[in-house]
Amino acid sequence: MQTLRLRAHVNPDGSVQLQMPEQLANQDIELILVYQPVDSFDQPAEPATAEEDPLIGLFSGSPDLSTQAKTILEQDITPDSGFTWKQS
Repeated sequence: MQTLRLRAHVNPDGSVQLQMPEQLANQDIELILVYQPVDSFDQPAEPATAEEDPLIGLFSGSPDLSTQAKTILEQDITPDSGFTWKQS
């Protein structure tokens, strides 16, 4: 069984046009339809605010963290920070 996720618009008469991949041409298939209403295609989603999105503001730090991680961590680890640095 394969899963194909699509978005479609229901026409005023209740019909939906479904275009299947060409690889399925001239074959018998069984379709199981599960639907969920979604926001309109025409309306762009509003950007989330800090109050609505718990991930906004979750991370803060240097933009070069990925390339300078060791140096940044060495600077931030102090005897009072509660962290230790294992020398290798």
